[in-house]
Amino acid sequence: MLLPANACIIRNGCVKTIFEAGDLVKFKKDSWWLKRSAGFRNLGEKYSPDSLILVTDDLVKSQRFFYGVVCGGDKEAHLWTHEEFELVSRASE
Repeated sequence: MLLPANACIIRNGCVKTIFEAGDLVKFKKDSWWLKRSAGFRNLGEKYSPDSLILVTDDLVKSQRFFYGVVCGGDKEAHLWTHEEFELVSRASE
């Protein structure tokens, strides 16, 4: 089940986005990253719409950003924006 990136939950009185460390997300079909060369992030190659990103830090104070690693990619955590992704699988599943 895919959930929209703008879905929120309330935890400890704070509103935060649904992505948490350990979640798997993928690019939305209209993601900016799929239309552009990733340049410094992907050696000039475009990302695949099938790429999975492992959320490594959910930045609790940010409702817009998270750190994640592209599975099978350069193994470096990059800063991403939530609106470009949709949830594939929760860490707790």
